[in-house]
Amino acid sequence: MSPRRLSIVLRDLFRSLRLPGVAMAALLLISSCSLASTPTTVVAPSSAPVSSTTSTTSTVPTVSTSIASDTTITTLPSAQNVIRAWSAFWGAWVTVRASDDLDPGPLEPVAAPDVVAGVIALFERQRSSGSGPVETEVALHPKVMDSGADRATLEDCVLLVPSFTDAVGVWYQADLTRTGEDWIVEAVRITTTGGCVPEEVADAAIAAYGSYYQARASFWDPADPNSPILDAVLVEPQKSFIVALLEQHAAQGIALRGQPTVHPEVIEVRNPTELVILSCLEPDPAYGLYDLDTGERLSDEPLTKEGQRDLESAVIVLEDGKWKVSDLQGQVNFACEFAPTDSGLPSV
Repeated sequence: MSPRRLSIVLRDLFRSLRLPGVAMAALLLISSCSLASTPTTVVAPSSAPVSSTTSTTSTVPTVSTSIASDTTITTLPSAQNVIRAWSAFWGAWVTVRASDDLDPGPLEPVAAPDVVAGVIALFERQRSSGSGPVETEVALHPKVMDSGADRATLEDCVLLVPSFTDAVGVWYQADLTRTGEDWIVEAVRITTTGGCVPEEVADAAIAAYGSYYQARASFWDPADPNSPILDAVLVEPQKSFIVALLEQHAAQGIALRGQPTVHPEVIEVRNPTELVILSCLEPDPAYGLYDLDTGERLSDEPLTKEGQRDLESAVIVLEDGKWKVSDLQGQVNFACEFAPTDSGLPSV
């Protein structure tokens, strides 16, 4: 039996590759303000997001904010306060969206009047279409792009479940100003309604996908269904599928050999802990099943053709703080393009 499952449904793979525009996004294009001319400094994303609790109602999920643990905050004296203010804004946003009466009170201390009015107008538009209070899970991954004594700008791929667009990730740019000791959100802009993926999330998930292939030889040559490495790179349902094949191959004295060259990109974010990668693979000419005693290549797998490409989708999930492969589906000898392609989400 082949370690590759070929019954891929391409309709499902590509269902999120072309997302329609969302008219409601225009409600958040609020009063952009010009920033003071200051050197641009980027706060690097962290591979280990830090959760911070923002004041919300007891029925609303926590807002999770990613702050770079290796950033020297002294080079950006206001960056940490700017990120905290951005998190407080989203805590208020979540609270108001979940409220019965859309009371703007929680937003007023953390955002300018025009921003408050735009958020309320967005929620009123949603309510007019029949939806009631909405409890929202929000994951923030902000980067302070420019920071002065009293003004700052940041960008963020905000993950919203449920979203108010057709994509979980919404790419924001925001201007913040300092009023006394506090910072408030002065203006917010949606860069695109086509979706996005936080850069550190995309990097970690793609690394996890690559780790599976790097580890494969260690548990498949020879086949070892009890290898502890399986738990490091796989979760259900893919783990059970692979273990069953390994048990079969171990009993038959078979090894799987040959590593593909992968070209992965994130095409869909389903929620803050699950996303989909699409990869156009260059298969190894030596790919196949081999008899461990004789070293002979078996005929179970067809020979790789010259110039062959294979298409594969991978569901990657975050489990116990680590991204792992949850599902693999593929099509052998499929015409595909190497990443980056138009199918990939912008990494913010």
